[in-house]
Amino acid sequence: MPKYYGCPCEGCGEPLTLKDDIVVCPDCGAPYHRTCYEKLGRCIHSPAHAAGYEWHFPYQDAELRTCPSCGERTLRSEETCRCCGAALPPETEADEQLNDRKAAQDEQQGGVCIEGFQYEQQTMDPLHRNLQAAFGKDELIDGIPSSDWMTYIGTAAPAYLNDYSRMQLQHTKISLSFSALLFGPFYFFYRKAWKPAFAFLAAELLLFVPTLLQMMQITGSSLSLGLSDSTYVVLGRVVSLASFALMLVRGMFAKWFYRKSAAEHIRRIRAEFPDDAQRSVVLSAQGGVSWGAVLGSLLLLMVFGACCSMLLGPNLDVLLNALS
Repeated sequence: MPKYYGCPCEGCGEPLTLKDDIVVCPDCGAPYHRTCYEKLGRCIHSPAHAAGYEWHFPYQDAELRTCPSCGERTLRSEETCRCCGAALPPETEADEQLNDRKAAQDEQQGGVCIEGFQYEQQTMDPLHRNLQAAFGKDELIDGIPSSDWMTYIGTAAPAYLNDYSRMQLQHTKISLSFSALLFGPFYFFYRKAWKPAFAFLAAELLLFVPTLLQMMQITGSSLSLGLSDSTYVVLGRVVSLASFALMLVRGMFAKWFYRKSAAEHIRRIRAEFPDDAQRSVVLSAQGGVSWGAVLGSLLLLMVFGACCSMLLGPNLDVLLNALS
């Protein structure tokens, strides 16, 4: 990321050199040494992110000159290059004119020109800036190009990829999803994440078993286990705690579960369809969202409920009175 070389690290204030491992805040674009960012645990400008704060290149082009050793732009006022540490020779009149011309050209074109490449700092897409900061310039997420991810996820791709960039930089699998928190397994069916969808649905149904057993005993079913009321009280408390824990896991790790499921699907599609045009069509068709899957899961629950009702005993009035 050449445009950050020579800039001060927002954590320690030391210049970012060619040898440094540089990371960039996915929200405002502020650059850090990786060790500084990990030590801080967050961007120092995070309180201002909600107000739309964005980091800007701190130097004017007139303050910069080209280092003859590394070719990067560095401050004219210093005796050594901020990027490579080499001693800077005195500028000749020709050097000054060349630097002035470069500065004027950069200002006219809206960026910093380094080794013939134009870096348009203010117009860089924030999404791609975040992806490059987290996953490198090739934007490979779990070894898959970001373009395939965007095609597979669909219209919500920018939000998910920004979250994945933040999670990657912070080395965490946690990202709160209110949709998964509120709608449970239906979130995963909607996003076509089949493995976590059926896993969480099975967990929810398993937690319903103690309630079903108690209902069978209340209605006088011949299949009831004959457990004591105190046992059902204990089971109820255990189920309540387990349900709460399951809800937290689902809400906090849903996006990570979805990422793993999507990566598996995308890899399979990439292996089967090497042609870019065909792969794009298949990714779009097999990705995205599905209301049909949500309706199908609701139908499955209705069938499960009907099967459970067949296990109840003949004294349904007792159950209705107990519920009322």
